[in-house]
Amino acid sequence: MTQEDAHKALCDARAFAESGDFEKALERHEWFHANALICDPAYFYGVRLSFALSYWKELADKYPPALASLLALRDSGTAALESGHGGAELIHDVRAINKKLGEGAETIRLFRIIDQCNPELAKQCFRFVKDELLDSGETELFCRYADGLAAYLRTEIEHFEESKVHLQARPHVSADVLQRFESRLADTTLKLADIATAQGDFTMAGYLKKMAAKVCDDPRLQ
Repeated sequence: MTQEDAHKALCDARAFAESGDFEKALERHEWFHANALICDPAYFYGVRLSFALSYWKELADKYPPALASLLALRDSGTAALESGHGGAELIHDVRAINKKLGEGAETIRLFRIIDQCNPELAKQCFRFVKDELLDSGETELFCRYADGLAAYLRTEIEHFEESKVHLQARPHVSADVLQRFESRLADTTLKLADIATAQGDFTMAGYLKKMAAKVCDDPRLQ
């Protein structure tokens, strides 16, 4: 199997869906999800859990068997992780499907189980669920694996700077896209600062804002 095979499968899935041949579209989606990383992991890693799942969800909105298939895929991954099988990459799949289905709470529920049963695996899974934990206010669980608020934000800033350089190198990236990246970093910083404040560490809260303000021009950090 080659990159071309996987690319064709995804294109076929969209074409079949547009023509109303939903059964064939579903078959192509299932094949792509199962085989894309075998064909070319570097090329399809992001596509498989973003665009491809979005197309699959669009099909599922029209064709109940596609939703059933997507749920079965999610549930089998969830069950494997709950029973102690599967690695951290599997929660990435489960988390991505939950996100497309609007069921982020299921990802948090699963991570709680992994935390209780296998803390070492939870440590490996944390990078895939950190946003859900932070956004949902799961402060205790988040802090258990964040390795300190300042260290966490430092890593986020590094990723922000790398992404910004990558985006600025593209010829047609708008200023709005860059602004959204800055806003996202500011949002994360403010949530971390709120955690520090709730812990009574007002010095840390101010320090976090100053860290982000050095690379992010957002008035909320002042």
